[in-house]
Amino acid sequence: MREAAESYRLPARYMAQLIDYLESTGVDGATVLRAARIRSLEDPKAQLTLGQVEALLRAAEQVTGRLDLGFELGRRLNPTSHDILGFALLTSPEFGHVLRLLVNYQRLMQPAFALRMQRRAGRVELVYLPAVALPHRLVRVLQEAIVVSNHFAFQSMLHGELPPYDVWLSIERPPHAERYHELSRARVHFGDAVPGVRISLDGALLDTPLAMANPRAMQAAEERCKTMLRQTRARRRWSEWCRMLLRESEDTRPTLEQLAGFLNISPRTLARYLDAENTSFRDLSLQVRTARARQLLAEGDLSVTQIAYRLGYTDVASFVRSFRTQTGRTPGAVKRSRSRLAAR
Repeated sequence: MREAAESYRLPARYMAQLIDYLESTGVDGATVLRAARIRSLEDPKAQLTLGQVEALLRAAEQVTGRLDLGFELGRRLNPTSHDILGFALLTSPEFGHVLRLLVNYQRLMQPAFALRMQRRAGRVELVYLPAVALPHRLVRVLQEAIVVSNHFAFQSMLHGELPPYDVWLSIERPPHAERYHELSRARVHFGDAVPGVRISLDGALLDTPLAMANPRAMQAAEERCKTMLRQTRARRRWSEWCRMLLRESEDTRPTLEQLAGFLNISPRTLARYLDAENTSFRDLSLQVRTARARQLLAEGDLSVTQIAYRLGYTDVASFVRSFRTQTGRTPGAVKRSRSRLAAR
């Protein structure tokens, strides 16, 4: 997983804005950077590996005790944060063109998530899907930053005329969920079955003209974006991507067909990719469910029966058989062993 994730990088300027915010609240930014083993974020062209971003976020949360840093990061990101792509966004002729640019050049902003756009029943939907296996903290922070930054960017471009819309995040409802009331007219839903983020907007917005439209300047900026995009490359390990989505979608248990659909490829093609990495969707699903079962048994809050049904097994016997095959022990034996240790 580390090898795949390390081939994806984020512009350091995004994290620099988070450090600037922390310093404005009295936090010593240098302390956070040292804890994350990052020397500096001063170079506007510098990039951070996803491992470095995760380390920085972990250090920031430990120093501040706050879990809403993704929300704060999103508040500070705006089109001008995205270098030449931001200029293309701001000079677009209409709002629909802004969304097209976001889809086409997502990799330049935030390559850890892929973005697609779909239209249905008078709505336009943006779907952000993880493009690489990510630690849960990074999933949580980046999802929140995506939602919040998009909200304020869209609101600004539309001069505050953003009609009511819906947002779904796959992360669980965070302790600071009340902050989402700051996103005027957004109906925010947590724990979505689709991994990632979905934003559903009124399709009529696509034809809305923008005040700073400059087609010639936008075209020139987009040409530069195309050049930059050709220079970016990242290797995807399909098994790690599938494992992460299975882990993040525990309660809904996505199928091979659904994961393939997220990627716009056939189930057979995804199965072939997994086979090339010496694994299968079935093996990955069993591994993820077994790991989650171990965690739930260790926590001790649920019975074996409750764990079986929570993990999607149709009956307890099937869960016991699968767990014993994977671990050599029954869930009941593991639970009793944990209970004896806790009693000492």
